[in-house]
Amino acid sequence: MVTVTKYLTQADLKRKICDCKEEEKLKVLFKEVSESELKMKPEQRMTGAYILRNEKVIASCEYCKKVYFIMTTFEGGIREHYLSIDSLELFDGSMRELRRVINNMFDEYENEVITVATEDHTIKVLDKYEDDEKIITKYVYLNREDKDLYKDLMED
Repeated sequence: MVTVTKYLTQADLKRKICDCKEEEKLKVLFKEVSESELKMKPEQRMTGAYILRNEKVIASCEYCKKVYFIMTTFEGGIREHYLSIDSLELFDGSMRELRRVINNMFDEYENEVITVATEDHTIKVLDKYEDDEKIITKYVYLNREDKDLYKDLMED
């Protein structure tokens, strides 16, 4: 299942990532997702699906503008789930360098199943596999509306 998360909060991540004094609100600039969802029998659907999701996320703090590379693993369903932060790295380059990194990551996926584009984001579904037990989906998300990331292009 493809989901779009525009922001990550302290509640989402189960801890504060940014060291600024403001409440955690990280804008998702790029996300690569590999997700496995176990199929549920019709009578079990009310309890929710069981999902294992690995994400590579590039996000920026809404307040201090620091940029983080985050790798997470989500496991569980609606009622009970666990999220772990597997890797966290502060990006120390310029916005132009960051945009180049993000575009290179996004563009390396050429054989997508489908691309969905709106004014503010693009999603490429890279692969979808389904059998009797599970659905496996791989996709990437690109935020195209971040003013800081595209500021120099708007000034030229």
